[in-house]
Order: sequence, then C-alpha cells, then structure tokens
Amino acid sequence: MRKLFIMLILVFFIAYLTHKTNEGANFHSPVYSGNELKIGIVGDIPKIREKNVSFIQMSMEDVLQKKFANVDSVFITKKHLKEAAEPQYAKIYWESPIPFVFIDSEKVYLAFLDDQLSYEDAHIIKSGDYVVGFYKDTYFGIGLYNNIRNEKTIQDCYSRLFVIIERFKNTGKILIK
Repeated sequence: MRKLFIMLILVFFIAYLTHKTNEGANFHSPVYSGNELKIGIVGDIPKIREKNVSFIQMSMEDVLQKKFANVDSVFITKKHLKEAAEPQYAKIYWESPIPFVFIDSEKVYLAFLDDQLSYEDAHIIKSGDYVVGFYKDTYFGIGLYNNIRNEKTIQDCYSRLFVIIERFKNTGKILIK
C-alpha cells in the first residue's frame, strides 16, 4: 500500500513538472510580417523568427556619437543597460529621432532618462515588462506571455515589438493597439 501511495505521488509530480515545462508553449503568437526593419543593437543579436528584420551591431560609443540615422530603432541588451543609464546618454534618448528600447531591464525607464538617477538607484520594474522603450515623451513596455520566460514567449515579445516599431516608422508615433 505504501509503495502504491509513493508511486501515485511520483506520477502526480511528473505530471505537474510536464505541465510546468509546457506552460507558455501553447498560445497563438503571430510572427511579424510587416515591412523590412533595420534595428541597431548594442549587445548580442536575439534569436528571432522574422526574416524581414535585420540587426546592425552598434556600440554605446556609436549611440553617444548619434550614429543611428540608418536604423528604425536602437535596442540595448541587458549586458549594456548599466552603461546605457549613465548621465551622458539621457539627452540622446530624449532628443532621438527614433525609439530606444531597453531589453530585459530590471529598472524602470527613468533609469535611462533621468541624468540624476543611477541604474542602481532607480526603482525596480514591477510591471513585468521584458522590454521598455522610449520615444520623445512616450514610454512603452511589453511583457512576456503570462510572465513566463522561455524562447517562445521572448520571440513573441519581439514580434509584438516589431509591430510597434513599424507603426512608428509609418506614423512617427508610438501606437500600441
């Protein structure tokens, strides 16, 4: 009887783990199918599903020198966020003709826009956004599906981000629908 009880617990535990492993994998996630986008990226190029999005490697020095005229947006990855929050960059983000997007930031967007606020001292992001972006006076954030971090939910987040970038490219405004 004891062995049967242990077997049942083991079966339920394995079923639970299987459910948790598959969680977030079964949702509709359309791939961005709009016009071609060129994204400047500081950091590693993410694994995306889209063939109509290309990345151009950049450095924070390129951002400082405003070498982003040939891209539709600039993404800054987690590894470079602390540097991206240094005071000399704030004015660049405010005056940029394109959106800046900060990937996987633990801090609110003000960490990048307030030249008096360090990355360490900025508030921790509580919205669950995986990406936070800024253009002129508009902040936007996009979270992961059900706050689950896996390859599919991250790729879905990028696909939704590309839609926003395309709308910006066509209208000059950040429009979230």
